[in-house]
Amino acid sequence: MPAPVVNSSKPKPKAPVTKLPVKVAGKIAVTTTVARVKKNFKLVDWDRAGCKVMVYGGSGLGKTTLAMLLNKPGFIGTDDGGGIMRHPVTGAKLKVVDQIEDYQDVRDALNSDVFNDCDAVVVDTITELQRWMVPYMLENIKKQGGGNAVNLEDYGFHKGYRHWFETMELLLSDLNQWVHKGKNVILLAQETGIKMTNEGGEDYKVAGPDLYHDDKHSLLNLVKSWCDHVFRINYTNLAVEKKKATGANRRAVYIHPRAEFIAKSRIIPVEDYPCVEFENRTDDSVWRLLFGDE
Repeated sequence: MPAPVVNSSKPKPKAPVTKLPVKVAGKIAVTTTVARVKKNFKLVDWDRAGCKVMVYGGSGLGKTTLAMLLNKPGFIGTDDGGGIMRHPVTGAKLKVVDQIEDYQDVRDALNSDVFNDCDAVVVDTITELQRWMVPYMLENIKKQGGGNAVNLEDYGFHKGYRHWFETMELLLSDLNQWVHKGKNVILLAQETGIKMTNEGGEDYKVAGPDLYHDDKHSLLNLVKSWCDHVFRINYTNLAVEKKKATGANRRAVYIHPRAEFIAKSRIIPVEDYPCVEFENRTDDSVWRLLFGDE
């Protein structure tokens, strides 16, 4: 059988235009959606303006101080710790978004123009902000049968933790807007011990950012995957003998993971910089390594 002949002069069928009902002033009106325009794709250099970093460590090790050493940072403060701190070089107060009281306030701020004059957006801390998400969910996300849940477990069948995961995804999407506008996003987190599942043997614990983690809906894995870098601040010469810590007087920013803690970097070679010393409150070595001397 001969191949069918295609008439090239015949006009191509147009993309269908869908009519959707829209409620206007109590009446049903009809609107139309615009058909998608075909894009002319091509290969270009893959470039992104901003950087995504999470810095974690125990309380008092210098997370907020290190963030203040960034160029023109703007803070979202989920606790009041930064309110008593001053810039280690200039003595100035840090710049923080006012009127932040809950998770929705954070999202509204991230979708405003408040960070236009900043070079970095700092969330201090993402650990506390994840807790702010829970009352937001209980108020805004209904149970499957209707009504409000009283806690995460009340959603049933681990659904509350799925909602928590999706609520964190919304925050990361908001932050992405600033990354693509050329702002560096810095998430500060407290440190905790995390139980990791070992498919080949016994489970084990590591130090990592204090974010919720389980095998199904891990906020920790979600945020870690989103970040370009995860840095840990800790002591360089900590030794533990007979359950007593000694020699803990020098700090460093750990850039790459070890068996006992979580870290990562997408661009800094492990063989060159396993860690960077954080000798004093004015030491911005890790930022100069990451962003240059500017």
